[in-house]
Amino acid sequence: MFQKVQKWFEKEWKATLKKFGIKVKEKPTMMTEQNASYEINLVPEVKRRMIKAMKLRNIMLFISIILVAMAGGTVMIMASIWEGQNIAMSSQDTRLKTMSDKLKSYDSLGEFLTIQNQLGNLEEINTNKKVLSRVFSILGTILPAGPDTISLSELSVDLSTNQIRFDAQADAKVSPYIDYRVLESFKKGVGLMKYDYGRYVDAQDNEIPTRCMVETDSNGNILMEEEKVGVTTDKYIYAYWLKGKKGCDPTEDGMDEEEPEGEVVEDNSASNPANQMLSDFAVTGNANQAEQAETNSQTAEELAQAVTDTYNQKMEKLDDYGKNLAAQQLDSGVSMSDVEVVKVYRSPRFSEWYKDGYMDESGTITGVPHFNSECIVYTGADIGSGMRWTSTNDCALSTEDVVIRDSSNGRDSSGSLVLRFNATITLDEAVFRFVNKHVMAISPTGQNVTDSYVQIQGMFAERAADCSDSDVVCTTATTDLSTEGSE
Repeated sequence: MFQKVQKWFEKEWKATLKKFGIKVKEKPTMMTEQNASYEINLVPEVKRRMIKAMKLRNIMLFISIILVAMAGGTVMIMASIWEGQNIAMSSQDTRLKTMSDKLKSYDSLGEFLTIQNQLGNLEEINTNKKVLSRVFSILGTILPAGPDTISLSELSVDLSTNQIRFDAQADAKVSPYIDYRVLESFKKGVGLMKYDYGRYVDAQDNEIPTRCMVETDSNGNILMEEEKVGVTTDKYIYAYWLKGKKGCDPTEDGMDEEEPEGEVVEDNSASNPANQMLSDFAVTGNANQAEQAETNSQTAEELAQAVTDTYNQKMEKLDDYGKNLAAQQLDSGVSMSDVEVVKVYRSPRFSEWYKDGYMDESGTITGVPHFNSECIVYTGADIGSGMRWTSTNDCALSTEDVVIRDSSNGRDSSGSLVLRFNATITLDEAVFRFVNKHVMAISPTGQNVTDSYVQIQGMFAERAADCSDSDVVCTTATTDLSTEGSE
């Protein structure tokens, strides 16, 4: 039955199309079967493609509208930013013109700009600054101090190359007086020399200003004390810290948590009103302090006596030179209650500091004023009976071999036979740097000289004269040894 209806429908449909002049192409009818029913696709293929094209057109049109809107918004935003920048630049131009006119009105503008430029270079200048006077401490260490002597007759220093050049004369003091072994010993000694530098710090590891440290006595000798332990004698290099001097205490509250060795701990208990006022009461006193003293059942004289007693107790712990430094502080205006001269060791007191917990096996020092070396590293090793300490110094004083030139026989001003020569020594550039403080040259024999107030008397002598032709003793004085590597 269904097939008959279908054929009738097709016949009627084709007849209708023919009335309108539409030709019908015969082709199988497309049908789908689903759940025992049939569907007839009555939409022509051309119309379906048209509908698909229209959907694609609508989608593209929608996307185009969105993109145009975004582009328009971007243009508006950029235009706003550009206009805002123009306004800001116009405002800055006006401000710069006003400031420029004001600056031009200053008469000393040129001098000010010059000073400002120099101030900007201070850090670089300070970094590159060198200290020429250290050459004397170096020479005071490298020149032989034993039976062999070397005296300089002419000295020149080139800080750009860190070279020391000098004419000198060597005297062996014993026969043969003209002995090249003096030069050989000198050259080898310089090659083995080290140096050290660093900073003194307080118990909290705060740097102490260099101007607050006194490292030599009045004769220019380094401060050193000897302590006999069993059959050995330990030597400790130290310096005095003028802690009571204005600007010399780096702690914020002006007091160290740890009392350095050599200081007397003051009794600041509340039961003693005199001690409560020691830090504020000068020996001379004043009316207000005297009145306050009376309210505390203490007279000004008693307070002054308490200050004096405390000062005397501190002085008992110092040697003569330390007492002299304390007296100089008093002369400079520091009150007796504020005078503090603290001994700070540059050479660690190994056994004592290790026992008290100030120093560990790695050589780290804390809790006591000391010297932070940039060259020397200390290490401890437990050997059962105690700790054995060693030190390593990686700072070599000379970076090249000593060059000896123009050696010849001669006689000094007193007529003694000497060996004339010319030498060049190239030092490590860090030796002369101003920023490197507390520089000390260290010879293989342990002779040390700091860079402060070094005596140079006896270092220089009148230039020796070459042997005259008639001086047979001088011209024929020889030795079997010669300078290794001399030119």
